Amino acid sequence: MPTPISSDLRVSPVPVILRAYIVFALVASALSLSVFFAPAVNRIIVPYTGWSGLSIYMFTIYFAWAATRPGRRRQVYTVARLLALAMLFGFLDTYRHTSGPAATQPDFGNPHLVYNQLRPVFTITMPAVWLFLLISPVMKRWVREA
Repeated sequence: MPTPISSDLRVSPVPVILRAYIVFALVASALSLSVFFAPAVNRIIVPYTGWSGLSIYMFTIYFAWAATRPGRRRQVYTVARLLALAMLFGFLDTYRHTSGPAATQPDFGNPHLVYNQLRPVFTITMPAVWLFLLISPVMKRWVREA
């Protein structure tokens, strides 16, 4: 038997951006934990991401998920702050390996010491893209609707 629903209880769906971010963060977190269940995968991705380049996404999963709950939409901005922090660490890592103290150190072929020139794409650009998507006008409008 159908139940009448009050028109005051309109719930706006979670934006695709936030849903996509949660899926991305789950995949990135699984890859960051691959050292425990797939060491070969970890050896492949660590030159591109660094030792902890993807682990920041693990910390954002809770806040991204919390933002989907009623009355907690502002948690999206906590995710954005954590992504900004990840970008800062990405800048420091890039500086350290390109013109800082680690720029001339040998890596001895160790995948955990190898610095790939594409690392800034994963440690700076990727968090920046998600940051700008999460603070986009669409997301701001969704947060204000709460």
